[in-house]
Amino acid sequence: MSMIKKTFTLIVVLTLLIGSVAVSSLNANSVELNLYWYQISLPLGFMLLAFASMGMLFGMLLSWLLWTWPAKKRKTYWQREYFKLKRVQDEQAAAAQAAASIENSSEDTSVAKIS
Repeated sequence: MSMIKKTFTLIVVLTLLIGSVAVSSLNANSVELNLYWYQISLPLGFMLLAFASMGMLFGMLLSWLLWTWPAKKRKTYWQREYFKLKRVQDEQAAAAQAAASIENSSEDTSVAKIS
């Protein structure tokens, strides 16, 4: 299974690498990004790849903050509640079983013989 996973990962990485080289080479014109206090002059392909990767990273961070992290906290909360209830139920079952065994043992010792 891990061999298939490694092969699939290698194929995806190589495809992305070839795609990024193609985008960079097809868009080699210089582009200027003016940030009012600072100007950056880079090739268009590199600028596209840089902003696409920053957008992906920002999206992954945002999805982790808004969905994954709260879901994990809720899962942990409900697991704790489940184990608390399970412990209480196990204690009640043990107490009922102990009471039943005491009741059964008291009935067995009170047998009277008639002669």
